[in-house]
Amino acid sequence: MSCTRLFTLLLAGACCAPASAAPLWVPTNFGAGADVDVREESPITNNVNPNELISRVIDNFDPAVDPASDANDRNASIYTRFDLTGASMPGDGQTAFRMSYRNTSLSVSRTQDSVTPNSSVRTGLRVYGLKRTAAGQNWIESGAGGISYLTAPGISFDGNVGTYDFNSDLVELGTVLFPVSANLAEVPPVGGQNRQPVGGSLEFRSAALDAFVSDAIANSASTITLVSVVMHDGKSVFPSWKNFAYAFVPKEMLTLNADPTWDADVQDPLNPVGSPWSAASNATGRFSPSILVEVIPEPSTAVLAAGML
Repeated sequence: MSCTRLFTLLLAGACCAPASAAPLWVPTNFGAGADVDVREESPITNNVNPNELISRVIDNFDPAVDPASDANDRNASIYTRFDLTGASMPGDGQTAFRMSYRNTSLSVSRTQDSVTPNSSVRTGLRVYGLKRTAAGQNWIESGAGGISYLTAPGISFDGNVGTYDFNSDLVELGTVLFPVSANLAEVPPVGGQNRQPVGGSLEFRSAALDAFVSDAIANSASTITLVSVVMHDGKSVFPSWKNFAYAFVPKEMLTLNADPTWDADVQDPLNPVGSPWSAASNATGRFSPSILVEVIPEPSTAVLAAGML
């Protein structure tokens, strides 16, 4: 069945059938949802590039020794907010958070130690939740009063660019490793593909996330905010990890980047198949940051049905 036809049937069901709860991926496109990154090197700037969500870090300089050079360090965190209207916990009690890859550069050198090499040394994201009782739940994505590094809830700037400045308003929910792509230095290759494809999903699950979402729903919170950062610090010994922008698709990116060179089979490198999501549409939020909860669909929540596809 085509996606278009399935989408039509889902909408028809929402309009004609009695409302019933169903597990759905709720994207940042829905309701009060929002997504943006904040960058320590541009501390008063809001929404530096609406067409990307990035996390990166490098910390080469100590501001006490060389304050001028410290401005060349980098640090960026991704803020995502999800509308909980009509949401309940899934029947099995398990939620999830996902983001889609934006760029074509997430290769083995950015996900595994390719210097030593030690394939068990990996990188990924660390995910935090903004406590339900913390101030700043209704942060503004862009425009007047828009969020910046200096105003982001959960951040207390310490004056040293390149270090994480999270305060007690954020609670750590766990980490998620980037999937392993092919390591051509190993025989056989690890994974079997040349890199992660544009549009591919990074999915985070943890008991702490389940508890965080459950608490929000039980206390009638209208939204939740998740904050994501690369899990290595700015002094990483791996050069390809330092200052590399791990980039994801925001809701504002309506068409994904073309990705014709993604190769699912490194044993046949002359015939790349291209990403199955190359230049795909994100008009309905299919590739936007999303959270998995149970929702009662209504006719006005078509974007939620689209998020299932």
